Formats: sequence, C-alpha cells, structure tokens
Amino acid sequence: MKNFLLLFCFATVAFRPMREDGGGKLTLRFEGIEKAGGTVRLAMYSSKSEFMVEEKAALYNFKADKKGIVEATIENLPIGSHAFAVFLDENNNMKLDKNLVGVPTEPYGFSKIPPSKWRLPSWEEVKFNVGLSDQVLVVKLKRWALL
Repeated sequence: MKNFLLLFCFATVAFRPMREDGGGKLTLRFEGIEKAGGTVRLAMYSSKSEFMVEEKAALYNFKADKKGIVEATIENLPIGSHAFAVFLDENNNMKLDKNLVGVPTEPYGFSKIPPSKWRLPSWEEVKFNVGLSDQVLVVKLKRWALL
C-alpha cells in the first residue's frame, strides 16, 4: 500500500514527455466524478520494468470541471503496451489523500480494473495495448470501500 501511495506524490516527479514521432491516440473517459472541481492526475508507464516507478512515469493532468464523466485525450502515445494509475485530486493538493491507516480517501483507478484492491496490481493485470488506430478506455474512479 505504501508504494501505491508514493506513486501519487506528483509534486516531486518531473514530467517525461512521450515520443513526438507518431503513435496512437488514446481517449480516456473518466467515470465516477462526484462533483465538479479538482484534477484527474494520471501516471502512464510504457514497460513492465518501469511500472509504478515514479521517476519513469509520464504524468498527465486533466481538469475535472464537471460532475459525472470527464473525457481527455493523449495524442502520439507510442505503439505497444502501457499501463496507468490515476486518481481524482479533489482538493488540488498534488497528492492522493489517505486516512490514518493509509487507505485512500480520494477516488482512484487503473487502466484496467485489478482483481484485488488489497494489493498493488501487477503490470500484467492492468496493461493495455496501443496501436495506430484511435482507442477509447473507460476508467471508473472509485473510492476505496471495505465491500
């Protein structure tokens, strides 16, 4: 859980731009935005060896300016496998807020729904493939709950 939470300390991580020589167009549809305001913060990884290594992430920020669904697009995403972790920074403090025992209190998600919320997902569980054609991924941002 600690490594998962460290991922979201975006204030100390430098942005690493993606390749400019072409690639796929990824449209993200973030669902579960409970109220307008805040920022959807996404960390994109392009290999298994880089997955959940903060310094290797390409970071993206999207304004959550409406309730319900927010759509965003990433252009020129390199062809191949990718995975991401995302959260809704409701108070724009650049970190995933958590309670006293370390459980996230802001909505979060991954590029695919992992099979367990009790551990960090593996690359294989959340990776997706990018090709030359446009792609749409629906990402359900959820608050952690016991049930």
